Amino acid sequence: MDVWSSGASRRPRETDLEERVDEAADAAYTQARLRDLIRINHELTSNLDMPKILQRIVELGRELLNARYVAIGILGDERRIKELIHAGMDQEVVDLIGRVPEGRGLLGALIDEPGPVRLESLEDDDRWIGFPKGHPRMRSFLGVPIRVHNSLYGTLYIADSLTGSFSAADEELAEALAGTAGIAIQNARLFDASTYRATWSAALADLARSMDNDDEDHLGHIVDEVRRLASADLAFVALVPPDGQAVVERAAGTEACDLSDLSFPLDDLVLTEAIFRGEAVLAEGLSRAGTGGLAIPALFGPSMLVPFTRQDESLGVLAVCREIGKGPFTARDLEMGKAFATHINVSFQRRELLRTRQRVAVLEDRGRIARDLHDHVIQRLFATGLNLEGVAAMVDGDAAVRIAAQVDDIDSAIAQIRHSIFALRHEAGPGTVNLRTRILQIIDRVTGQSPGTTHVVLAGPVDTVVSGSCREDVAAVVTEALMNVVRHAEATRVDVAVSVTPDAVSVEVTDDGIGPGAGQELSGLANLRRRAESQGGSFDLQPVPGGGTQLAWSVPV
Repeated sequence: MDVWSSGASRRPRETDLEERVDEAADAAYTQARLRDLIRINHELTSNLDMPKILQRIVELGRELLNARYVAIGILGDERRIKELIHAGMDQEVVDLIGRVPEGRGLLGALIDEPGPVRLESLEDDDRWIGFPKGHPRMRSFLGVPIRVHNSLYGTLYIADSLTGSFSAADEELAEALAGTAGIAIQNARLFDASTYRATWSAALADLARSMDNDDEDHLGHIVDEVRRLASADLAFVALVPPDGQAVVERAAGTEACDLSDLSFPLDDLVLTEAIFRGEAVLAEGLSRAGTGGLAIPALFGPSMLVPFTRQDESLGVLAVCREIGKGPFTARDLEMGKAFATHINVSFQRRELLRTRQRVAVLEDRGRIARDLHDHVIQRLFATGLNLEGVAAMVDGDAAVRIAAQVDDIDSAIAQIRHSIFALRHEAGPGTVNLRTRILQIIDRVTGQSPGTTHVVLAGPVDTVVSGSCREDVAAVVTEALMNVVRHAEATRVDVAVSVTPDAVSVEVTDDGIGPGAGQELSGLANLRRRAESQGGSFDLQPVPGGGTQLAWSVPV
């Protein structure tokens, strides 16, 4: 009796002791998990590398919550899962599953109504739509949102508790881990943004300093730097002259060789919208329909298009592209692209300044050459001609005739030098060639391989009166007339005379060759006749006494 009574009196004390032991064990376990959480918090918040942070979150989540699988579903622009960071699955299983989940069913509900979800079994939830082919089966589930600056960044998915199911304490730990993850992600974002700005700013500063060096290809350097800094596959600068055909000035990266100096229409290209609206845009590709006028836009997906206006008010665009399947550009990329477009403008201004300096140097050199020709060469030739005329007066017969012929050649050389001096002193503006120079260039080009000699006389204000379509007609007449002489006349001497009066401009080309047959007029000469008659002028082709042909073309001015 006493024994039973004594045993009965000890049971409450044993039960109380067991409860206290259990409580102490729970407290020790909780403290251990809190210590783990503090350690995890320190590890995550001290890391600033985004990919490493995301991977460590899922690895530490498995350790902290005793789970077989942990993943983070990162949301894209349309609040659907764009990327899945996971731990617990072999790569073979991941490859077999293939695509990233879109965020439908239960996963979609966690996105649309973010909040903690704890389930004993996934299949017991009405929102569950099953596993994709090849996906391992999971039972217990815990999902909590990850917020960064009060915005939903993604969801932390935890599945298959090694203890059978997740407890309320597990849910609290998961929420604490998600909070720490949000802070770590925000820190990494801030660090990445700071590093990004510093990198671009340093590149812009280097470009600004390099602008002082006239020997560098500034535009090529800018395009290459933009491509590198934006992690792009292609970057190019295209200009749009008045004819509407875009011309690629510089290109760097994939297919750059095929794009350099390429001219293409802007039809159906997203480039058109960016250029003519004057607004920088982010696009999914270069072309809206097919390939448009550009030969290779189908190779590229995400694109950044930054238009600019040059000092001469012509339009241009900086295009930066990534290959299809790569990530899109962001708003911060676009802002940096705008900064580089400003440097492109500066680059063009520097290039124009350099060209102006070179033109001034050439003009100064031409002025010096013209002065030397006038002050020294012509005077010596003139003196030589006078001396020869004196010698001719002292001899008779064939010698006097030959000396007189040499004097005529000297006079002709003096006239040609004077024409050259005039051309050197009156060269037209940037990018143009005056008519005198153009006529001399035509003569040199067409008759350069001819065995005969060519004499030129340019009389009157050729460069100031003749302009526009008439200027082009004169050049065409001289070209066609000389081409016919070289091809058909077998001439030893050709005289070209272009004269301008207040009323008309005339071209005469005379040769000592065999001339065309009777009634024969070549198709090119017929075109010259039409050019003259269309402007109320005249065209005549006549034989010269003693052999040869004279072409006479004249139009009113």
